Amino acid sequence: MISDKDRSILRALAEQYRALCDSDANLNTIAMWRALNSMKKCRPMVYCNCGLLGGEIAAHLPESRVEAEEFRNVERWLHRMLWEQTIGDERVFYPWYTVRAEMFAQPEGTWGVPLDKVHDPSSRGWRNLPVLKRMEDLTRLKATEHRVIDANPPMAGKLRDIFGDILPIYVSRSTVYPIWGGTDLSEAPGALFGMEELMCALYTDPDMVHKFMAFTRDSVLANLKQGEAAGDWSTADHQNYGVPSYCRNLPDPEPNTHGAQLKDLCFFTHAQEFEAVSPQQFEEFLFSYQVPIMELFGKVNYGCCETLDTKRDLIRKIPNLGKILSGPRSDPALYPEGFGADCVISWRPIANIIAMPSFDEEAQRRQLREGLEKTKGCQVEVHMHEPMTVYNDISRISRWAEIARQEAEKVAP
Repeated sequence: MISDKDRSILRALAEQYRALCDSDANLNTIAMWRALNSMKKCRPMVYCNCGLLGGEIAAHLPESRVEAEEFRNVERWLHRMLWEQTIGDERVFYPWYTVRAEMFAQPEGTWGVPLDKVHDPSSRGWRNLPVLKRMEDLTRLKATEHRVIDANPPMAGKLRDIFGDILPIYVSRSTVYPIWGGTDLSEAPGALFGMEELMCALYTDPDMVHKFMAFTRDSVLANLKQGEAAGDWSTADHQNYGVPSYCRNLPDPEPNTHGAQLKDLCFFTHAQEFEAVSPQQFEEFLFSYQVPIMELFGKVNYGCCETLDTKRDLIRKIPNLGKILSGPRSDPALYPEGFGADCVISWRPIANIIAMPSFDEEAQRRQLREGLEKTKGCQVEVHMHEPMTVYNDISRISRWAEIARQEAEKVAP
């Protein structure tokens, strides 16, 4: 039983969040993203990725008031969403709350083999130690079938009772394979071979790498198709790297629209672990394995943090490409030719300026201005990409967004 106090707190927060979702400002932002993604000429859109700033942001959120521990994460999520409207970028707020269905998964990890990872607390970095060292180690890998164990988990029922009349509860039944380390096919070899060891294996044991990549490709393809056949995909399952997928030729994301086809959805993938290899090795050991997965979806968003400058000719071959990365170490001037007329360029300037002990706003403005000038006339998303810190000055985030929007207006068509 939920206490009257907890019910009142959660309903009040859900009402505030629903009002935000239904606001004219949010609906106008959706319309702007739809225009950008549909290749209608418009100014660059601005998005701040604060994924690594959770600890610094949490210190500025209201303290938890609910008594029941099981509802603390729900309360925190609503507080976080309400805070995010203060950033001033062009993020979209979706009018539902997501609860994950209970899915069958391998207890040893995504591929049935536990990772061996060491962490460095001071840098927040890590190193994956080799787990797969010999061809015979590949026999330990396990594919995961798509199987829903509980499509209506208890938390979903509890939240429907508390605020389902205000905010729909979406039960996600999509693939158990995550984006990173799963459907992307890039992270898993780096994690299980070890990054340095993977680079060597491309030369010393290419057959082992190929066998691993074929196994992961086939496992993902089978799982995705099983989920589609079972009617477990929803249009809320678009993956567009944090930004909205609204466009003229795909269904809008909606909660509990199960039965969606993969062709209805946007898919995100990347090549971070293969950044340092030649275009030929990129195609042989990663891209050719990713293509059958990408072909299942309606649109593809390609690239995360890596530099794709030397791999543009291959990525141009993706027939359903909707967005291409121009990463922190890339030259955005290379992307208008070949991509500017056909897809969105997601320019992600390196976040070193906002992450310095003091924030040099003029240097930030110059960086943004110079990059936007190089992509002028194209469909562009300028994306603050995961600074590790803002030295607890979270006002920098909204100031970055303000500067970026000012500079975006200057190159508007």
